[in-house]
Amino acid sequence: MLSDISLQLVSILYVVVLATVYFVKRRYNFLESKIYKVLLGVTFFNLLLNIVNIFIDNTNILFVISILYCLGLFFWLILFISYLLLSMSNKKYENFKLLIRDHPVIYSIIIAIIIIFLVLVLSQNLFGLKFVNYYNKDINIIYAFGIISSLIIMFVLLINNKKIANYKNWSILVSTILLVLMLFIQIFYPDISIIGSGLSLITLFQYFTMENPDLKYIDELNALKIKAEQANAAKTNFLASMSHEIRTPMNAIIGLSESMLNSNIPDEFKEDVKNINEAGSILLEIVNNILDITKVEEGKTTLNNKPYSLADTIAKLSHMVEISLIDKPIKFNVQVVGNIPNTLMGDEVKIYQILMNILSNAVKYTKKGSITFVIESVLFGNKDTLTFKVIDTGIGIKKADNAKLFQKFERLDQEQSDIQGTGLGLTITKKLLDLMGGKISFESVYQQGTTFTIVVEQEIVDKSSVNFETYKAKKMTVDSYFDGSKYNILLVDDNLLNLKVAEKMLKQYNLNVTSVKSGLECLNKTKNNKYDLIFMDHMMPEMDGIHTLYNLKNRASGFDTPVVVLTANAIDGSMEMYLREGFCDYLSKPIDQVELDRILREQLKIDSNGSSSNNVNTPNSINNDVINNPM
Repeated sequence: MLSDISLQLVSILYVVVLATVYFVKRRYNFLESKIYKVLLGVTFFNLLLNIVNIFIDNTNILFVISILYCLGLFFWLILFISYLLLSMSNKKYENFKLLIRDHPVIYSIIIAIIIIFLVLVLSQNLFGLKFVNYYNKDINIIYAFGIISSLIIMFVLLINNKKIANYKNWSILVSTILLVLMLFIQIFYPDISIIGSGLSLITLFQYFTMENPDLKYIDELNALKIKAEQANAAKTNFLASMSHEIRTPMNAIIGLSESMLNSNIPDEFKEDVKNINEAGSILLEIVNNILDITKVEEGKTTLNNKPYSLADTIAKLSHMVEISLIDKPIKFNVQVVGNIPNTLMGDEVKIYQILMNILSNAVKYTKKGSITFVIESVLFGNKDTLTFKVIDTGIGIKKADNAKLFQKFERLDQEQSDIQGTGLGLTITKKLLDLMGGKISFESVYQQGTTFTIVVEQEIVDKSSVNFETYKAKKMTVDSYFDGSKYNILLVDDNLLNLKVAEKMLKQYNLNVTSVKSGLECLNKTKNNKYDLIFMDHMMPEMDGIHTLYNLKNRASGFDTPVVVLTANAIDGSMEMYLREGFCDYLSKPIDQVELDRILREQLKIDSNGSSSNNVNTPNSINNDVINNPM
């Protein structure tokens, strides 16, 4: 007898252990999980009936067991079908009524089960007052119903398989196949007690492949990850658009104000124009900081290591600080300790940004006294350990504020209302240094001053020492403009203000400048005219700068005019993207006069004396390599 119930005993043990584990783990209150909990209970109930049936000989009791068995089997089938249909849906239901409303097939199956059950109850052959073995041909109608229901599930699965997760597809398919096989075996071998154990096997399989809370938690995390990635993508697109939209008018504000400052305007207006220019620069810094912190936190900031001159970088920083201190009673000192190699390998842009953030803070928070910029260089093998110290006599930092110094949007001593900024500079600095494997620390005495220390290691490319004194006096402004009267420049931008700014900056070189407002106009102009250099905006309606460049290169064989992208898109990685697309250089808006001068000299091959070895074109000369008919 024990051999007859061994399979049932093992099955019921597995169900009990599974139920214990299931209820101990994290549980979900979705209808799907609620149904599975009842399914576990019904499975246990059916197994118990299997075991009791073997030990009971009383006909009346067997009659009751038969009815209970039919009820249990019917109920299990309803729950099983409902569970599978729920698993196929991406919607999470709170109650069974909503499920039936969206899936009328379940309602039809329930009605069919009730009808079949009533027919069986009324059947005296099955439920007469005599000994009953409920594994007989009279109950095959229930098994047939289970087989039909399984086939319906397979059909629904076939229709919706692309909308269902792959692991769920296989789980549902295997479950229904197991049920069909088990029911067929019971029909053709009625003396084998397989139903209870078969139901428990399917229930266990459903747990390990779909209902396990760990799997559901992974699904939940994956769904949240997808939503987060979509939100990040939307945020990145928004920031790219915002950057372009803000930097475009800022180009006009800063460019035109700088142009006015360089012209002979009355002194009474110069102060106002200067204030406009400084306010524009502050706004631009805020926009850049917001973009930078977003890129860093999304993990989209990468190091762009290439050879650079640290002495050149320090000279640029020194010049910018000296300009900021023109109206302040503050002495600025630069001290170099050790030998600075001529060329290092690293991300010069981020080194500049890190140091500029620290120096800018020193300028902001120092009213009088001094700011000392110390650069210490220690060489070891092919590595240079650089230590930068920025020592100021500013307002210092309160001890209570030390912990939040590198937190986002934290501005210390906010009672200092004349200090501009977002509180992002130090946060960005810390994250960039973490990316580079560097360190930052500080010491401060409130109302006496602060010392920031930055340590970063760079690879040495050229060990020969730099005479830093020659760099200290290097000016980062354009002192002289070469005569560009022999050169033809084409400006392409859909924004009239941006064209006006660029024209003013280029006319200082006496260049022959032609301006057009679209990519199509650019193609028309370049058909019959040869230009020495083209400045091309990217984001233009109808035909953007990249597609215009493609058309230029594809239309004329041997097209060799250098095309520089002129764009407000300053998202990290933009320059590399534009260079890959075929632009020869990158100039961001607002236009920096020094950077513009560099590009003009490099692309037109102008030497330090203002002369060129290029064969230049006379204005509006015909390009015989292209079609002469206008588009």
